[in-house]
Amino acid sequence: MESGFAKEDEQTGRRDRFKVAGLSKEVTENLQKGSWIRKLFDEGARLKKEYGADKVFDFSIGNPVTEPPEAFKKALCEAASAGPHGYIQNQGLPEAREKVARFLSKRFKADISSKHVVMTVGAGGGLNVALKSMLNPGEEVILLAPYFAEYKVYIENYRGKPVICPLTDTFEIDIEAVRKAITPQTKGLILNTPHNPTGTVLSQNNINELGALLKEAEEKHGQSIYILFDEPYSQLIYGEEQANPFQAYHRVILVSSFSKDLGIAGERLGYIGLDGQMPERDLLTDAFVYCNRTLGFVNAPVMMQRTVAEMDDLTIDAAPYRERRDLIVDILTEAGFDFEMPKGGFFVFPKSPIEDEVEFCMHAAQKYKLLIVPGSGFGRSGYFRLSFSVSLEQIKNSREIFAALYQDFVS
Repeated sequence: MESGFAKEDEQTGRRDRFKVAGLSKEVTENLQKGSWIRKLFDEGARLKKEYGADKVFDFSIGNPVTEPPEAFKKALCEAASAGPHGYIQNQGLPEAREKVARFLSKRFKADISSKHVVMTVGAGGGLNVALKSMLNPGEEVILLAPYFAEYKVYIENYRGKPVICPLTDTFEIDIEAVRKAITPQTKGLILNTPHNPTGTVLSQNNINELGALLKEAEEKHGQSIYILFDEPYSQLIYGEEQANPFQAYHRVILVSSFSKDLGIAGERLGYIGLDGQMPERDLLTDAFVYCNRTLGFVNAPVMMQRTVAEMDDLTIDAAPYRERRDLIVDILTEAGFDFEMPKGGFFVFPKSPIEDEVEFCMHAAQKYKLLIVPGSGFGRSGYFRLSFSVSLEQIKNSREIFAALYQDFVS
């Protein structure tokens, strides 16, 4: 089988086409690098069209597999007919912000007021709003590798400088490595737990250590350093507890969404929340509202805000994802792969059986129509990511595929 994405770098004349199109140098370079996730998404669509969806094992995309709760569907129908559908406050509907503030305050035992909640266009929109608000050109944001690939581009959107700092071999925060990464230009650090791509759930102790280090760095350099706490998988935790960043540090910008837990990723509803104890909470909130407007988001989708505001309970049952986690763990273990047990989210990040994980992933696609993502796309080569947010049938049917794939490289 000739793989479409395997020939990506062999396409001729591509650079000339970018030049003729008049694209920016930065965008041109990023398009040429591409995203392994998107390449595999496109490759999956091609393979499914050629061979049929039941013949393709696509574990590449983190798309929620569960349906939204019935309460969401009922509230959405009511919101659709209620109207109006015009512009609203850039910060978001008061009733939606109040619902989110109560939800966060209860979860984190924190004083989070609706005054310090901003509804955003997904967590991605929220991170862009926060980074736009805080970054001057050349200021640095620490990324803990492996990391969600778009983080780096989000920082560069505002002429910030990503500083890559590795997690430990078990994907915990390496405090000494972070200490070495901090400079007088450090403005923040993006912290993601449950973690994409590894499934790690960071401990309270680990985050407390990070908080103590950042306080020390603030005093040393005489400037504010923020934790951008990205937690869209926070309700998908299996037997662990989500750490409380507000207990660990005094400058936390919490960014999240309802994409994964409510299963509405395509509806793009996220939020930013600030603890009432943060010194700059009012000024930051004003900045977020301003950037929400001037970045062109204007406001988060109104119907989604109305829907969430009408729901009695925003919590969900993670059992469907835990069932999938347990099944894929059993299959990968039986096949012989080496990996850390994912304790949250819906990803697992095994070691590649060969050093070149790109070659390994291409082999999986070409021989088995199995789509998995090279770890280098997340800043950690030698690994690959797969999403278990797929049907149980697909996971069950992949058992022999993963076993045969592993044997191709060890026998």
